[in-house]
Amino acid sequence: MTTKNLRKMKLSISPNVHLVEPGDFEPTDHWYPRVLNSNIHPLVSYFLNLSNEQIAERYCRLNPGANFSAVERLLAYQPTYFRWSGTDLMHVTNHEGNRKLTVIETNSCPSGQKSMPLLDMNAEKGGYKRLIESTFKPMVDGHDESGVLAVIYDKNPMENVGYAATIADVFGENVYLAKFVTGDGDPPVRFDGGKMSVRSEKEDWIEVRAAFRYVTQMPWDRLPLASKTLLLNPLEACLAGGRNKTMASRAYEEFNAANSDNGIGIFTPQTFREVEINQLNGYLSQLGGSMVIKVPDSNAGQGVYTIVNQQELDKAMEILAKNPDDRYIVQQLIASNHIEGTDPSKNWYHVGTIPDSKGRSYVFDIRMMMHATDEGMRPLAAYSRKANLPLNRPIPEGMDSWDVYGTNLSIKGEDGWTYADERLMLFDIRNFGLLGLGMDELIQGFLQSVMAVYAIDQQAIRMYNPKKSD
Repeated sequence: MTTKNLRKMKLSISPNVHLVEPGDFEPTDHWYPRVLNSNIHPLVSYFLNLSNEQIAERYCRLNPGANFSAVERLLAYQPTYFRWSGTDLMHVTNHEGNRKLTVIETNSCPSGQKSMPLLDMNAEKGGYKRLIESTFKPMVDGHDESGVLAVIYDKNPMENVGYAATIADVFGENVYLAKFVTGDGDPPVRFDGGKMSVRSEKEDWIEVRAAFRYVTQMPWDRLPLASKTLLLNPLEACLAGGRNKTMASRAYEEFNAANSDNGIGIFTPQTFREVEINQLNGYLSQLGGSMVIKVPDSNAGQGVYTIVNQQELDKAMEILAKNPDDRYIVQQLIASNHIEGTDPSKNWYHVGTIPDSKGRSYVFDIRMMMHATDEGMRPLAAYSRKANLPLNRPIPEGMDSWDVYGTNLSIKGEDGWTYADERLMLFDIRNFGLLGLGMDELIQGFLQSVMAVYAIDQQAIRMYNPKKSD
């Protein structure tokens, strides 16, 4: 959405604050054009309409060692901090053809609505309304604070204006939409004693009782812990793993240890934490000449380096050397095929898309967005993104392995963020079949996502409210 679109609404005192009124929701402004003209795939629709009991029953049929009661408890879980999330998964296989959905990362305050076909063609607000009505509104109704409602964001206006307009309609009141970016010398949002305020038309400050939050880039430099203003999601969810890959890895490890007797666990690539820059060469050798390096608090595809040779490692280390004291996540690279010198019993490979007419198959991920409702954890939206270059072809000279293995659509430029949405794979009638996924993969992926959110939320509780921890 452009500035021109934003100015259709009543402008507040600065370009960074708009007043969104009931009736402002325009579907064409809040979905990619080709999503508006798409129809959800029947299998995806069926999955989204399954009850949690059906999901638990099927998951345990697929995983006979899983404890049914433990799975039921997970699906019924009510997070304290992490009530809206998006997990990125990849479809992988091993030498024995054992396919899995592996968790790549879990995001607090994720994108996804603009990429999701409508579940019900008569419900024009789609997942925007389901999230606000089923998750945000019950939280606000139970929160005893005074003030206005707000949406704060640092990117993705297409979705955030949609959320603001939906909140205005659901609550029947005006909503302040404030752009709250890192490094702003005169931000339109402030916190005083944990209470949030936004700048009004008269250059004074209006207190906010609750805010829908899409502040994703280093949110800890703007948001407080223990906010008096209700935030969806609060900072605690980010620091415990929703925006920190090292903390997320610790949470997954803790979850797996605690649930080994229940026959459930979070599946991730082999992971090493707190890696120093001078140790990276050793890990490249240990992992057979390929790996992934991640800056723990990066997101949107930034700070992630796929490495398949020494040249790529040298290039990455040149960038990372600017912060020599930082520590990194190193993970096993999910490969395109067997790598000589590695242990086949430990390797995982991308299943990839169904080959096209030229025989090309591409790496893809699955974004599984979900939210906490009175029914428990529920899937909300899903889509996939494919890589730029095919998985089963040699990497062209001059191209990086990221073009084969990287799937993120966000591109950060001097003028802000753009999106390579031509690589977006919708879960619609036309595209979903190209992914080779079925109902069981969606169920497996959803449960992996629920486990990841549970693990991070429990870690947040241990960190910030230990008396409440399970």
